Amino acid sequence: MLAEARRVLRPSGKLVIGFIDRDSGIGQSYLEHQSESVFYRDAVFYSAHDVGELLRAEGVTARAWGQTLFRPLAETTEIEPVRSGTGRGAFVVVMAS
Repeated sequence: MLAEARRVLRPSGKLVIGFIDRDSGIGQSYLEHQSESVFYRDAVFYSAHDVGELLRAEGVTARAWGQTLFRPLAETTEIEPVRSGTGRGAFVVVMAS
């Protein structure tokens, strides 16, 4: 997928990827119950580090990272802020070019 995205991106184009970080609490919960879910039974979960490595291997540069969902889903009652970086939020977005 990344090779094709790189191939079709214009020189000034941007690639945006949003994913659940496998290393987060929510990511770990999804992994524990993966076989039970018709929605993500066949999903492959990646950590933010993994996604960064895949981008680098494809010659794509990560320009900005953002994250949200800092609490378990059952405790989330309102929209949480987006913070830069990775490592704390379950939902991560990377903008690359």
